[in-house]
Amino acid sequence: QWKVRRTLAFSIHELAVILGDQLTAADLVPIFNGFLKDLDEVRIGVLKHLYDFLKLLHADKRREYLYQLQEFMVTDNSRNWRFRYELAQLILIIELYSHYDVYDYLREIALTLCSDKVSEVRWISYKLVVEILQKLYACGADELGLNFINELTVRFCHCPKWVGRQAFAFICQAIVEEDCMPMEQFSQHLLPSLLSLSSDPVANVRVLVAKALRQS
Repeated sequence: QWKVRRTLAFSIHELAVILGDQLTAADLVPIFNGFLKDLDEVRIGVLKHLYDFLKLLHADKRREYLYQLQEFMVTDNSRNWRFRYELAQLILIIELYSHYDVYDYLREIALTLCSDKVSEVRWISYKLVVEILQKLYACGADELGLNFINELTVRFCHCPKWVGRQAFAFICQAIVEEDCMPMEQFSQHLLPSLLSLSSDPVANVRVLVAKALRQS
């Protein structure tokens, strides 16, 4: 019965706390892995509490799930955007992984979600981008941070669709608000691109650029 599995998927992290790490690894991880391949109604429970479950695992076991995060982008129903929304909220799991893993696995998910057709998904994913940048710069991985910034610029600032350019302005505003990178880096690598959008043909983009510039 999928309804029973769904109930367990939503509470498996609580069972893990009770059982402890050894029993969780032996008995719950196989069940958890099965839920990852289950119906969307079951998988959403796993995704909602992914951080709570992963933090209870040993680092090597936890790392195995990085490869599977991308699978949550694929759903039974393409209109099922709540999956992507939950995935964009995976800000907490950033602390569970090294900056290299965050760059290699979460960066691409964040970039994809920033282009989502559902605005709620896009808005929450901008926060994910900011948290990734914060992680990279906090760990002294300035080069990876710069690579990520260049990707954001190419993908969004130079996007032929105005929604993409609007996303770039949103991201810049969020970066400044959260102070997630050194301001001299922002001024050097993001500000010129942001300024270039101040004469964008679309009013919505120009308004957001003005807001972002006021913040900075």
